[in-house]
Amino acid sequence: MPYYNEYGEALDNSQTLKIEVMGRWIDKEWIEKRPDEKLITLLIPDSCLQQEALKDFDRSMNLQGGYHFRGTEPIECSVVVSIAAASLHTGKLTEKTGAFIYTFDPVEEGGSPVETLVMASYFTDDGHVVSVACIPEAFLPTWLAFANECVRLASALSPTSQVMIIGGRAPSFVPTVEWDDVILPAKLKNELMQDVESFFSTGIEVYRRLKLKPFRKLLLAGVPGTGKTMLCSALARWSLGREYLVIYVSGADRSGSSFWKIEQALSIAARSKVPTLILLEELDAYLHEEEKAMVLNVLDGAESAENEKGTLLIATTNYPEAIDERILKRPGRLDRIYIIPETREREDAERMLQQYLGTMWKEEHRTMAHELVGYPGAFIREVAVYALTQVAYEDLQELSLELLEQSFDRLQEQIEARDDFLTKRARVGFSF
Repeated sequence: MPYYNEYGEALDNSQTLKIEVMGRWIDKEWIEKRPDEKLITLLIPDSCLQQEALKDFDRSMNLQGGYHFRGTEPIECSVVVSIAAASLHTGKLTEKTGAFIYTFDPVEEGGSPVETLVMASYFTDDGHVVSVACIPEAFLPTWLAFANECVRLASALSPTSQVMIIGGRAPSFVPTVEWDDVILPAKLKNELMQDVESFFSTGIEVYRRLKLKPFRKLLLAGVPGTGKTMLCSALARWSLGREYLVIYVSGADRSGSSFWKIEQALSIAARSKVPTLILLEELDAYLHEEEKAMVLNVLDGAESAENEKGTLLIATTNYPEAIDERILKRPGRLDRIYIIPETREREDAERMLQQYLGTMWKEEHRTMAHELVGYPGAFIREVAVYALTQVAYEDLQELSLELLEQSFDRLQEQIEARDDFLTKRARVGFSF
């Protein structure tokens, strides 16, 4: 019977042999002794046994299903040997083989803890490890959330070519936006990149000379659709190209915009051996009354751990007016605020339109550029996408200026209808 790892790759004979030995032990010594439980055995990432990751795992984190990770305890097992590995550079423990009980406590009072069996063993002389876990089948969503967090924490110790996600639906992503793809006023674009480059190249030493933590914080502010997310993606790609660690704080999971995510990102950055970029979109969403004080302290640097290689936090907001003045106007909490504007120059609007139309671009489309000045980049993109969609629907060979103008008019009508609806709705009162 062939076995596969978490990437769908077939295991070699030595891995298969070791898994079969561990599997037989699990069946006889674990599953048979728990006949009332529906248990499954699965391959797991080695990160689940990374000692530094387990040490730094946030025990207060609410895992999917309503559990906290309590900790691990070794148990006797006749088929695996307990061996700890250590980094030659740091002297700290890395992976550890053996058999362990991982315990998870319920968040709600009155619930019962869940114990899972984790086993790991070397299967080659050069240090390759195979790891498995035996868990209740109903506990699988919680275990996967736990494993994802272990992968994130372990990744900080050896950065990869992907952006690490905290609090998202996936553990990482690959940014695809190049810096040259970003269209902004030239002065603003140059200043922003110079700020980022100079911090990592020379700014860290300046902070140290002033006896400050090398922790810089920038805010990108602008109405929705001006390209703040695109900017973050381009800066992430630029940073990964220099082998920096990049962390994206997401509010996409069930816990939403929670302070622990910012805290965990800074904790991971502090353990990084390379310069680190943290991307935090929609900063205003994290400033709710329950956790605002903690965010303020982190931005002050008072409660942020230090990365000697430097940490740059880039936050974004669509609504700067929603951000407390204690953040916006107090020096040190945000080192600089960049206003990302709607399109201001005809040349920028023309470049955006040409970029989005691609091979369908024609010289006659230039006459549309002046109509697009004053709109955010997302609107210009939608004008292009809608026009190209019509070309596809009608099976046309080219995009006419008339069809592009129709696309603009249609979207403009939608915006006016929306604004009219919101204005009327704001005037409506309700009584009970």
